[in-house]
Amino acid sequence: QRLKFTKRGIVAMANAGKNNNKSQFFMTFGPCEHLNKKHTIFGKVVGDTIFNLMGMQSLDTGEQDRPLDPPVIRRIKVVEHPFTDIKIS
Repeated sequence: QRLKFTKRGIVAMANAGKNNNKSQFFMTFGPCEHLNKKHTIFGKVVGDTIFNLMGMQSLDTGEQDRPLDPPVIRRIKVVEHPFTDIKIS
């Protein structure tokens, strides 16, 4: 409950529908308080990578505001790991 959609760069997951086991990931371009308590937040974009996120705002989009040529996440880096009992490889 303490994680909220209050700024640019929040990374979250949205369920694609009840009982279908499909989901999609998204990043916010600004505050989206209407999404609070609706989707699971699991990270945020930090450092210079925020400039890549800003570039995504200018992508051409089609139906339902989805990118015509979707960007791909090729790698991630855990900057701060809050769960010391879980090993990251």
